[in-house]
Amino acid sequence: MNLIKPRPDRIAQLVALLALAAFAPLRAQNAAPAKETDKNKDAIVRLQEIEVSEPRTSAISAAPTDSKLDALQPQSVINLDYIANNTAATSDYATIANIAPSVSNVETNGPGLSEAKHTTIRGIDDGGYNVTFDGIPFGDYNTFTHHTTSYFPAKLLGQVVVDRGPGTASTIGNATFGGTMGLYSKDPRTTAGFIPTLSFGSWATKLGHFEVNSGLLPSIDNASVIASYQRMTTDGYRTNADMARDTYYVKYLQPIGRKTVLTFLSSFNSITFGNPGTVTQSQIDQFGRNFGLKDNNAANHLDLLNRAYNYQHKRADFEYIGLTTDFGGGWKLDNKLYTYSYNNLSHEKPKVGTGDAAGTMLGSVKLNEYRTYGDNLVLSQDSDLGTFKTGFWVDRTRNHRYTYGVNYDLTGSDKIDLSSTALYKAAAPNGNPLTLPGAYAYDYKYLLLDRDTTFQPFAEYQWRATSDLSINGGIKYSTFTRDMNAAVNQTSGREALVKSRTDSKALPSLTANYSLSRQWSAYAEVARGFQSPSEGNSFYVANSNLSAINISPEISTNYQVGTVYKTNKFNADFDAYYVDFKNYAYNGPTDSSGDPLYYGIAKGAYYTGFEAEATYAVGGGLSVYANGSVNDATFKGSKLDVPQVPQDTAALGFAYNQGGFFSSLTEKYVGSWVVYDKITNPDIAGAGASRSANSSSYWLGDLSIGYGWKFRQGIVRNAKVRLQISNVFNNKVQVLDSVDASAANAYTKDAFNVLPERNYFLTVSFDL
Repeated sequence: MNLIKPRPDRIAQLVALLALAAFAPLRAQNAAPAKETDKNKDAIVRLQEIEVSEPRTSAISAAPTDSKLDALQPQSVINLDYIANNTAATSDYATIANIAPSVSNVETNGPGLSEAKHTTIRGIDDGGYNVTFDGIPFGDYNTFTHHTTSYFPAKLLGQVVVDRGPGTASTIGNATFGGTMGLYSKDPRTTAGFIPTLSFGSWATKLGHFEVNSGLLPSIDNASVIASYQRMTTDGYRTNADMARDTYYVKYLQPIGRKTVLTFLSSFNSITFGNPGTVTQSQIDQFGRNFGLKDNNAANHLDLLNRAYNYQHKRADFEYIGLTTDFGGGWKLDNKLYTYSYNNLSHEKPKVGTGDAAGTMLGSVKLNEYRTYGDNLVLSQDSDLGTFKTGFWVDRTRNHRYTYGVNYDLTGSDKIDLSSTALYKAAAPNGNPLTLPGAYAYDYKYLLLDRDTTFQPFAEYQWRATSDLSINGGIKYSTFTRDMNAAVNQTSGREALVKSRTDSKALPSLTANYSLSRQWSAYAEVARGFQSPSEGNSFYVANSNLSAINISPEISTNYQVGTVYKTNKFNADFDAYYVDFKNYAYNGPTDSSGDPLYYGIAKGAYYTGFEAEATYAVGGGLSVYANGSVNDATFKGSKLDVPQVPQDTAALGFAYNQGGFFSSLTEKYVGSWVVYDKITNPDIAGAGASRSANSSSYWLGDLSIGYGWKFRQGIVRNAKVRLQISNVFNNKVQVLDSVDASAANAYTKDAFNVLPERNYFLTVSFDL
């Protein structure tokens, strides 16, 4: 075994973070007080596009990320100015969130030009935390993961908030276990206008975004609407990873009287792209660092009439109707009734056949399609003593998934291969009769329908114990039911399965926030997170082994403390966390067909760390920024590091905004993580792994330079031009993703995600 885990010296990192926290109150004792001082002030904040903004001369307005004085858990708020002026116009939410402490993101095709491979918070990968849009959780239900390019491009977002914790009782979602990445939509502007944006960049990337705002409409109670259309095409950094995407968006705000607002939002996204996986070192050496997909068919390009394989076509939509109303006496209602859908049809895994199929191109067609309906209702009552909040979240999803075999040369790209050489024909005459020749499930690897129901009622009370101290206590009851109806289950035996599973848990939370002064606060949190088992861990074994499944929901108990300091000259926040993670799911030994004999749960792991971020306004429009984290995750039983958890992260940079000129330079650091060939049981010594290896740490820099004009006359009110350079120092980075059990196969079987080399994007926008 090669399981010795090298540990870097973290003392210097820890000292630096502690010094950063201690420095805040000392550095800015005499600075001007922060503007954000009144916690109870009720104000409407519009997340609206302002292409040329007023100069950002304070640490509060210039900070790429910061926290709030009334925070109850560690968080990083990323505002519209950073999104619009410091990230490429092609970015998705994972690109944006990458700037936050304890967040790491792996994008192999360019900013927002492919789905992110690993977007982690404190080392918890996608699927272990919530992603919400305007407070509504969304995502796949089979694994609780997300598709970063399929819903909300950066130009639709007004804010991204990374909450590193399960939140209070009113924090909804199926993965409160790992925190929440909250996305917030742009609002209509208060003035009418048309904002076209054109962007051109590396790898023949082209983006056109066209936004229309009605402004306030006095004739219908100052209603307002924003609508936009975006078209993006790119060849991508990697071979045969081209993409074409169309996105439509509309948001309508309708006041009804003086105390009620009705909101309607709709977004539709259609995208077609090649989606390469990981590559080995031998492939990198042979085909180049940008190797993605090999294609021997010259006509196989992003034309759905001609391209046979190596592409995915997706459609996704998201809609909600929101109602907020003030009943008087402190009582308010906030309700969102929503639906969203996802449809991914993939033509993948091409390989040259053998035997009777020699010389022909075989492959698979895969569908993942779901439609979700839900409602999130919050009723609150505010008084001098505190705020009471209660409500519920209910969510229902119908998820249809299948994979079947095709012969691209003989049957085309969609027709099921019914020949004797079919990829997934039944292994034996006594197998599932639905998969035998002549039956409708012949040549299906799996064919299933999963119905999922979530119900989360909650109640909490935030008590204003004194003018400086608030205490929030509450409880949420989470119940999740998964109903599986599989004509062909996702196992090698391809048996039929009809089965149901329900998991429930009461989730208490207790948080407190104390104002040390008008500029300085501290908080503490004890809260429990929850996540139900995935579809695979619930059902993917042979029917004879179903009784051997020993799975329970993942449970996290989070203990966190932190402090936030904010003035116009300097702001900073610091936190420390300890998370007791219980019920780590693992695969048991496999049977002769390669399926697990059972799924089990280990004791879990401990997650600990420190995080900090700070911005200092030097003067003259210049601000400097830094954040960092020290993260550790260790299995309770084996004492090994949890895989793919970066040991540390950091970001350093500056921002300048003066006289129409703006620029920023940010360097993001992601520390090393460990990868094992397999983990059969984390509770035993060695965890069942034969080999481990550590990825290399890396730095990546982003440079943004731009200039904005304001015009007093003419049709053009504002104009802005910006150059974005990603990986500005052209670092050659490849992130270890998986390893083989034998070190002798490292060169040919260890797999990497290779990050793009230096790339450029020039963006021009106008406000008409």
